[in-house]
Amino acid sequence: MKSKPFIIAKIIKKSLVEELTGDEMAMLEFWINSKEENKQLYDNFKKSYYIEEDLTIINRIDLNQAWNTLEKKGKELKSSNHGWNLKIWIPLIASCLVLCFFFLYQNKTINNSKIIAIQSTKHKNDVKPASNDAVLILDNGESFDLSNRSNKQIANNIKVRNDQLEYVKNKFEGGQLKYNTLVVPKGGYYKLELSDGTKVWINAMSRLKFPESFGSGERKVQLEGEAYFEVSKDPDRPFIVQANGTDVKVLGTHFNVDAYNKKVRTTLEEGKVEVSTADHAIILQPGDFAESGDGKLNKGRADLAKDLAWHNNEFYFNKDNVQSIVDQLSNWYAIEAKFDQGINRNKAITGSIDRNVPLSQVLEMLEYVSDLRFKIDGNQLIIKNK
Repeated sequence: MKSKPFIIAKIIKKSLVEELTGDEMAMLEFWINSKEENKQLYDNFKKSYYIEEDLTIINRIDLNQAWNTLEKKGKELKSSNHGWNLKIWIPLIASCLVLCFFFLYQNKTINNSKIIAIQSTKHKNDVKPASNDAVLILDNGESFDLSNRSNKQIANNIKVRNDQLEYVKNKFEGGQLKYNTLVVPKGGYYKLELSDGTKVWINAMSRLKFPESFGSGERKVQLEGEAYFEVSKDPDRPFIVQANGTDVKVLGTHFNVDAYNKKVRTTLEEGKVEVSTADHAIILQPGDFAESGDGKLNKGRADLAKDLAWHNNEFYFNKDNVQSIVDQLSNWYAIEAKFDQGINRNKAITGSIDRNVPLSQVLEMLEYVSDLRFKIDGNQLIIKNK
């Protein structure tokens, strides 16, 4: 199969118990809206009594029996001559959901691949750093898990090579643009080369929407989260990054866009860009930053080492407050933070360390430069005062 067999089933299951993240909700909506059959199946599935029946027996489920049931229903489907039959598909998907439910919670408690053993009296375990992990959603709603694809062809013009996604360089042949979306979860990152040769590094908890092939006019992409761009020069087709009501317009340059929050921060390393909102526009020179939000657009000189640290595979904190540091760790290591009472989340901390290290090493550095203590317990990070 081209995509992971249970990825949509997992998301449907989670939607039934209201556990969807923002990225998962976007993926579900994209899948539902891509085909009328998908919408019909989802609407009917929500009403089906099979959901309640399957989910109430989850604590008593036998995995082998579930597989047998799924295979049996699959054979029944093949032997049917009625084509697309919701009455057959609903229980089949429900069985699939039961299996997903089992795997999801088993993995959550036992097989979290990022959690590793550690010899420590302080931490119960350690956590691996982020790794290549993303989901590609095509224009037709088909999705591909890229975490386990090293050198594979996805479509005629799309392939994964050397742990990065590449689009074949070609000219647009007219018609309607086909948009793809790359979703990078917590604990992940990914590199992408667009059809015009532009290279994009996408940070954790981010998503980028882009056309498979750019048209003859402006090259537009949409960003949520953070990404670093090396734009291929093309004077006749400006490259525009749209993020939270801010447009970053370039011809060919290297820059970073941080759109995690309502404020969008653009940092220019090389070249020249125009940053604009509905009411304002400014030009950036190398070393400048622009920050937009709340109807304002400000410009200043950037700390390039800090703004580009993630792209250079480094944690670089220069008088950063505790909350922003913990947010970065949460995204990179896919952990949840728990603050003890009395923690001053606005307290400034300065320090740096390579990002490609286990979480415990980063915490050791932070404890050395601050008055905080950290403890890892599963995928939870506990922060206390010394």
